[in-house]
Amino acid sequence: MEFKHQPQQFQKQKQTYIPNLLQGVHLLQLNRVDLSTYLANQILENPFIDLPEQENHLIQSALNETASVIEQTTASKSSLYDFLKEQIELFYRKTYLRELLFWWVNQLDHRGYVTKTVDEAVEETHATSIELVDALTLLQQLDPPGLGARDLRECLLLQTERLDFAPAIAYIIIEEHFDLLTEKKWSTLAEIYDVNENEIKNVYSFIQKLTPSPGEAYQSTFTPFVLPELSVSIEDDELVIRETKYKTPLVSFNSRYFDELSDSDDPNLKSYIKEKKKEYDILQTSLLKRKETIKQVGTAIIMHQQAYFKEADTPLAPLQLTNLAEELNFNQSTISRAVRETYIETPYGSKELKTFLSRRSSQSGLSKDYIVKALEQLIKAEDNAKPLSDQALSDALKAEDISLSRRGVAKYRNQLDIPSSKQRKE
Repeated sequence: MEFKHQPQQFQKQKQTYIPNLLQGVHLLQLNRVDLSTYLANQILENPFIDLPEQENHLIQSALNETASVIEQTTASKSSLYDFLKEQIELFYRKTYLRELLFWWVNQLDHRGYVTKTVDEAVEETHATSIELVDALTLLQQLDPPGLGARDLRECLLLQTERLDFAPAIAYIIIEEHFDLLTEKKWSTLAEIYDVNENEIKNVYSFIQKLTPSPGEAYQSTFTPFVLPELSVSIEDDELVIRETKYKTPLVSFNSRYFDELSDSDDPNLKSYIKEKKKEYDILQTSLLKRKETIKQVGTAIIMHQQAYFKEADTPLAPLQLTNLAEELNFNQSTISRAVRETYIETPYGSKELKTFLSRRSSQSGLSKDYIVKALEQLIKAEDNAKPLSDQALSDALKAEDISLSRRGVAKYRNQLDIPSSKQRKE
């Protein structure tokens, strides 16, 4: 969705959309179990928010079951490095700049901040400062927002510049007078920027909602079960996509209690319940957006991969984040968040949505999944006494209209942990 800032509507839009946008991004990044925990905490902070009666029972039952209908998978949550590696390999081709990008990734601490200066990077990599700054800039454009900063101020700036509805003066204040802002020098800042103090306070309130340590959310945690939010099945030779019982839950508003407190003449109480009503509206809107985004992205992916579901052993068709972003008119980062740790129940078990993305081979228009399957079939059918060399495999693939060099064969073979022809010989 594209938002356009209108200066004359600034005050109204700022208060209506900023929390919504921030919370919407956050909810889309949560897996289903973490989402339930988040909502449970929201209930503790807001007496007017009610969860569906079945929510707590639903999640707890799933966690307690030892023989569930869904696929039960124990797995460690992806590390920050794994998450960044996925994005880099999806967004960028293999170039020297990408190598420098990975070098910067290796310099991140647990907060997601880089630990080396550009001068130190030049000394270690022997790359030019321009190349290294370019690579660092690319890193800072990845998720999570704020990643790759060198200090707290830069971390907040990186997050602010991604938000269309950040207060108009937020970026420049953080950049030029962050110290005065943290010291709450409202009147001084108001005089410097010729605005009223409320606008300065709104900037301070805005940065309170940002994340000072974006990398910490990706520290290793344990996800006990996979809870698929979507399912796909074949009915009358057609794919049918549905939400499962683990779909995004929507909250409800306790109007009776709200009306009861509204009768009070206490101005503080009236202000409190008004704020809590706003929090509910923002949360419900964010949940609806999460629900709809996952449905749209999941449906688009399944439609692209119909052959995979209809015929056993059919390789995945080439499908990248850019394809989905153009088709759905979403930002690539939105797609990236939606496919990560979001699962769909398929005839072949529960799978993460991102597993259905497949890049084209740099040497052919076919997906890497297709090439890998063809290579595996050739090796499986070879004579064990006379296994095929990498060049012979390249020639055999060419006969099947798959263009892959000998070096390309060796690369895929190594990725599959398949020994060389000499080692395969019996």
